[in-house]
Amino acid sequence: MRANFIYSNLNPCGGGERFTLVTMEAVCEMGLEIDLTTLEQPDLCKLENAFGRDLASVMKKIRKINILNMFDEQSIRLNLYQTNYDLIINTHGDIDPYYDSSLNAKNTIVYCHYPSAKLFLENEDTDYLTYHLKIDRLHPPSVSKSGVSSQIDYKNPNQLMSQIIESTETEFRTNNHNDNRKEYVKWVKRTYDSMIRNSFLITNSNYSKAAILREYDRNDVMVLSPPVDVDTIISKVKLNQPPDSLNYNDENCILVICRIEPSKRIENAIYLAKQLKERKIKAKINIVGSFEPFYQKYCDGLIKLISDFDVSDIIEFHIDANFEDLTDLMKSSKIFFHPREGEHFGMSIVEAMSAGLIPVVPAIGGQSEFVPKEYQYRSLEEASEIVSSLITDMQREQITKESNRMSNIAKNFSETNYKRQFQLIVGQLLYNQI
Repeated sequence: MRANFIYSNLNPCGGGERFTLVTMEAVCEMGLEIDLTTLEQPDLCKLENAFGRDLASVMKKIRKINILNMFDEQSIRLNLYQTNYDLIINTHGDIDPYYDSSLNAKNTIVYCHYPSAKLFLENEDTDYLTYHLKIDRLHPPSVSKSGVSSQIDYKNPNQLMSQIIESTETEFRTNNHNDNRKEYVKWVKRTYDSMIRNSFLITNSNYSKAAILREYDRNDVMVLSPPVDVDTIISKVKLNQPPDSLNYNDENCILVICRIEPSKRIENAIYLAKQLKERKIKAKINIVGSFEPFYQKYCDGLIKLISDFDVSDIIEFHIDANFEDLTDLMKSSKIFFHPREGEHFGMSIVEAMSAGLIPVVPAIGGQSEFVPKEYQYRSLEEASEIVSSLITDMQREQITKESNRMSNIAKNFSETNYKRQFQLIVGQLLYNQI
């Protein structure tokens, strides 16, 4: 049996990308062959750096990588009919519109982290259309392209074998390039809606489930929390440390983990630094995240804001840090700050909690379902008060007790628990038990 994974771009190396690799592992462990359909050639070295060689090695188990020029009707149809897949697994169901009339809730699993695409399309979000959907790859009407299907065999064993599939001219070709883009957006809207309405739908939190119900009136969505490598983090952070000294050191380090992009609201961490400095609270904020050149302008804006607020002595960026560097930063930190309100789940939050960090997070979002109420904030002023109290008021014994409590909460989201539940779903679908 063979499954086809859908994910537009694995190279940002964030939580969603790691989640996809773990899901691939789960399916491979069941004895299924897997393919990947994507819009970008995966960068194996980058994946290994971010997630470690063990997890990234699942990429070498992929039988074929289908690289589409973009998601459109003809590319999807060609992708499906060239191989008779038993199961389609879209782990980027919040973003990627992948649907055909042959797909349904019996042969398609869509993990929708949040119905983001619908909201992006309603707001005509240009970043979504350009960065995720590659709308600039639409060819002008004067350019004629024929379909291409070719096999690339790499001699370097560290690279991946892939099949390139470029779509031929699509049905929404018009005499005007702007009209062509408008027609494509209309197609995306129809396709995404059909995908959400006609697939076996899984999401990551009750917060996201409520959003799907609100947008699509579907109340049969399964909530399955994403996998977090809590066991590995716990073992690394506690290595060579006595049990009562977890995360206790003289430096007040605050950790932020998120991709460097506007949706993550990293500027809130800079505002927090400003408020802590005004309160005369001595602390250091380490911001860890992957960076894509597409968001260079946003990154430049963050650097300018740091300069304007005179907090360059407090904030340090760690771009594209590997897993070892990340766990080292966890070891030296006491507090985890999450800057984004409305997070769908918050895998980085669970990672930090597994390392014993005390999370300070917005009160709105999926993270509010597992982070203790006393560490949830409704304004940046309240966030700075919570952080200040943790730094100035908590004694060593209290920090150790809270660290252990956070780590125990995080154990509920282990990879083992996720894989077992996802494999059960796959088995039931393949053998018509759902």
